[in-house]
Amino acid sequence: RAVSRCPRLFTLPRRRMGAAVRLLRERCLFTAEQLREVLGTCPDVLLEEPRRLHLHFQYAYFRMGVRQQEMVKARLFRTPFAELRNRHIFLERRGLYQTPHKGQAQTDNPKLKDILQLSEKDFLASLARATPEEYEVFKKLLAREEEEENAEEEEEGRDALYAEENEDLDEWGK
Repeated sequence: RAVSRCPRLFTLPRRRMGAAVRLLRERCLFTAEQLREVLGTCPDVLLEEPRRLHLHFQYAYFRMGVRQQEMVKARLFRTPFAELRNRHIFLERRGLYQTPHKGQAQTDNPKLKDILQLSEKDFLASLARATPEEYEVFKKLLAREEEEENAEEEEEGRDALYAEENEDLDEWGK
């Protein structure tokens, strides 16, 4: 079933496929049955870089408070990470999604399946209760926030590098 949905799997090195499967089983803790379902419904998951795949899982698990079974039902890995993140943060900032604290029972959040599988039009109308224009403005502002964060991180990295170089020069000059 997986190969019929994703013929590129024939060309995928066995080691890379194994790395993705190990990640899903050992680090993401999907059961064998859940893994079979993930691979059957979203075989493209095997083509993802393990680092990106893990980030996708961690975001849903830790940031959204979603358990593995709900991820499987919602077919989490069929949705690009950026879309998952945009929709989640949009709902969160509108007060329509709350991340449950560790040990807390699930809140009245919308189901992951609804967040991911509804068309954008239906997502906005029924879940987010917003207009397409509001969502477009939000996505642009979020992208700008990310750019600013990345620029700050780069600047901090450069500052740290310059500080190290200055220390090295001071040591060398002694």
